[in-house]
Amino acid sequence: MPTAEKAQLIDELAQMLRDSKGAVILDYRGLNVTAITALRRELKAQDVEFHVAKNTLLRIAAERAGVEIAPDLLTGPTAVAFGQTDEIAPARLLSDFVRRNRVVSIKGGIVGGRSMNAAEIGRLATLPAREQLLAQLLGAFQAPMAKTLGVLQAPARELAGLAQALADHKSQAA
Repeated sequence: MPTAEKAQLIDELAQMLRDSKGAVILDYRGLNVTAITALRRELKAQDVEFHVAKNTLLRIAAERAGVEIAPDLLTGPTAVAFGQTDEIAPARLLSDFVRRNRVVSIKGGIVGGRSMNAAEIGRLATLPAREQLLAQLLGAFQAPMAKTLGVLQAPARELAGLAQALADHKSQAA
């Protein structure tokens, strides 16, 4: 039976798991307090919450939230970064942090309620930002329409050019 403090922590973790769009689980072994504080600031600027959690409490919270976490992700010292607005932000920020600080490693994560391993989180981190992906998608939709419009306008443009050439020719002849 968990204590009242642990029960409250489990409820908070379960709520964060439900509310977050994506979460990345990190093995923070080897980081000092200064580095963790700097990481928290960096993550908070991007609307990502960072919490150190006991594996047992995180497992119970995941069960309560209805989120699947692979058991191998819950070994050793565990910290979780919860992305509140963007699924990819925690993966991108922590991947950059891991590249700069080789003492830590990403264990895996949860995106869309699905457990992912470290390799999948690494691939997710290489995706462009959401706004850039939406802009590329919009461009892909607009390109065929722009080409079609150009083809449909071509005969009218050619006719206008011929009329102008005829008018110029008649004015030169007169």
